[in-house]
Order: sequence, then structure tokens, then C-alpha cells
Amino acid sequence: MKRTNASLLIIVFMLIVIMSVAFPYGNVSAQASSYTIDKVDHQVEVMYSGHVVILDTIHISGSVKDGFLIGLPYKYSAAVLKGLVYDDTHVYQMNLGVQLGDQSGFYAASLDFNGNSPSVFTVAFVLSNQLITEQGTTGYMLDFPAYPSLALTAGSCDVSIVLPSQPTSITIAKDDGNIEGDTYTRTILPAFTNALASASFQVPAGTLKITTISDLNRQINIDPTGKVTSTDSYRIINNSTSLMS
Repeated sequence: MKRTNASLLIIVFMLIVIMSVAFPYGNVSAQASSYTIDKVDHQVEVMYSGHVVILDTIHISGSVKDGFLIGLPYKYSAAVLKGLVYDDTHVYQMNLGVQLGDQSGFYAASLDFNGNSPSVFTVAFVLSNQLITEQGTTGYMLDFPAYPSLALTAGSCDVSIVLPSQPTSITIAKDDGNIEGDTYTRTILPAFTNALASASFQVPAGTLKITTISDLNRQINIDPTGKVTSTDSYRIINNSTSLMS
């Protein structure tokens, strides 16, 4: 009788172990989040100095509070100066230089929403002016990522190029077709898209001055009456072929 009871206890114990592996506790499964990317607005803005700001506004359905991955083709990694992520009410943490899933060939960032789950947020990458090449006095060539690199497929992607002034002409060359103009759309953006593009454009003279500010020194003085004066001194390097004015 004792042997029978012992055998039953062993069988029951084994069943409990098997069931605990096959059916995890509810609080573990509740930690998993799921979401879909409805659309992305991919804006590539060229500043007066030739620096490039890429703004990707992501529209999400579902829960994204456990984090998000977004990147660029690795070609642009050396040009990345800064990154940040924000929505209407928060600025979130961004870790640059991570891997995009298990894929190679990307320079990615992981976003930490600190328990929040925004449905719309914007990721900004600030890039150097190494991506701009002069072609004559008013002509330029911009090298840029045609689309953002995401870990999931996006329903659509609207792309726009923003210049310091309205271009007199602009042609964009990319793998999925060339266009005349500064906007284009892709209806389905596959996960891990690695696409390069270049824009050849003409702008009025003086619109772009490819420069670098290597030093900025600020001195703030307060006199005995409480009057405050501030003095800024800059060291500006002209990387353009034309004279600065």
C-alpha cells in the first residue's frame, strides 16, 4: 500500500512539472506585448548648414510599452550625431548603436518607453553634413535612407524631403523607382528594409552653406545691479566651395 501511494505521488509530481512547463503562469504571458505599425511618416530635412534631420513619426496599434527598434542602413552610422524619441507629452530614452533584431547591415536604436505605450511617437536622427555634395553653385546631391528600417512590416510609409527653400528642381533615385518631386509613398514597407536613395536638387544661391561650428563659448555676466549680459563666440568652418556671407 505504501509503495502504491509513493508511486501515485511521483506520478502527480511529474504531471505538475509537465503542466507548469507546458502552461506558463498567467503573469508571465501577460508581460508579452503585441502591436502593429499602421503607418510611418519619414521626413528628411536638410538644414541651412547641410546637416540632415530624419524624423520618423510612427503610428501604432496595440501595446508598444516593452520597447521598439528602429534603424538606418549601416552606411549612415558614421554620420549619426544624435538621436531622440518623443511624443506630445514625453521625451523617452534611446540607446544608439544596437543591433536590429538578428539582422546585420543596420545601425539601430532601441527605444524605452518606461512603461508607457504611445500610439504615435517621433524618432529623430541628427546626421552630419557629410551626406551633402555640391554640384556647381546651386546644385546639390543628398544621400539618405529611402525608408526607415523597422523590425516589423508597416502598413504604409509617406516620405518627404524638406529643404531650406523651395527647390527649382529635384529628382530622387531609389531602388524601387525614380521620381520627380520631393514626396513619395510606399503602401507596404517590409520589415528590415535596407534601401538607399539620393536626391539631386537645385536651390537658389545662398540657400545652403555647408558649415561646421567646431566651438561655441558662452560667457554670462551679472553686474552688481542684477543686469545680465551674455556673450557667445563661435568658430565656424566653411566646408562649401563658395564664400560665406
